[in-house]
Amino acid sequence: MTEPGAVGVTDEPEAPTNRPDSEHRLRQWLRRPYVRAIVILTLILSLVMLPLGWLIVAAMNGTGGPASPVMSSIQLTIIVLTVAAVPITAFVFAVMLYSLFGWRHVRGEQVPKDDSPAIRTNTIGVVLWTAVSSALAVFFVAWGLVALAQITANSYGTLPANEQPQDLDPLIVNVTGQQWVWTFEYPQHDRVTSDVLYLPVDRPVYFNVTSKDVIHNFWAVELGVKIDANPGAVTQTGVTPNKVGTFNLRCAELCGMHHAYMQTRIQVMPQQDFTSWVREMGGGRTA
Repeated sequence: MTEPGAVGVTDEPEAPTNRPDSEHRLRQWLRRPYVRAIVILTLILSLVMLPLGWLIVAAMNGTGGPASPVMSSIQLTIIVLTVAAVPITAFVFAVMLYSLFGWRHVRGEQVPKDDSPAIRTNTIGVVLWTAVSSALAVFFVAWGLVALAQITANSYGTLPANEQPQDLDPLIVNVTGQQWVWTFEYPQHDRVTSDVLYLPVDRPVYFNVTSKDVIHNFWAVELGVKIDANPGAVTQTGVTPNKVGTFNLRCAELCGMHHAYMQTRIQVMPQQDFTSWVREMGGGRTA
């Protein structure tokens, strides 16, 4: 008999030699009735929710968008992230539904009998769960960073208009918000002003945005432009409209009693039509 404390001997119990391997235990776990039910529910819910990405885009396109590269990037991001999130959402709802209805017959305080080892002790299950979660996280972060870089490039970053690349030849528009109207001034065209935003198609536009009273938010919906209009400060952004048509401009910051009515039109037109409009408004000098 070996005495406690002898060299090479520990007081720890020996590891069991008849424990099933991880693959066998994973197959056992997948045979559980509730696992099969949750997997089936997840597949069904995924098929039901998959069209959501296109339904969201269809609703956005109902008003004519996207009408710029910025909005095209935003729309693509919405589709991709919605589709990628569908299986995760479906799995969560499947677990919830089975918990509500599949185990509704369980009564009392007795813990249900577990017919196989817990998944948390299964190496294959833990590694698979960790790998899938990590891959999704990396994908979402990488896509978000790339999309953000594209949107920033397409809106010309945050540089003032006079520091932008000269080959862009941007149209400059001074945007002023006040309760509860928008005013647009064209400093390159004898400071013509309008309460409708007129823009030429396929020409970069640079906005200098400010407010006369409270904080507003300049939101050119189908162009994908959205930036605060702050009193006493000027914020800059830009866009290149690439579709002729009539689009929506709204205030996206709660700014008072008539906030919901602080909206107007964006009229994107060919360059020659824009030049004619400027002349009709008395803007003789052009740039």
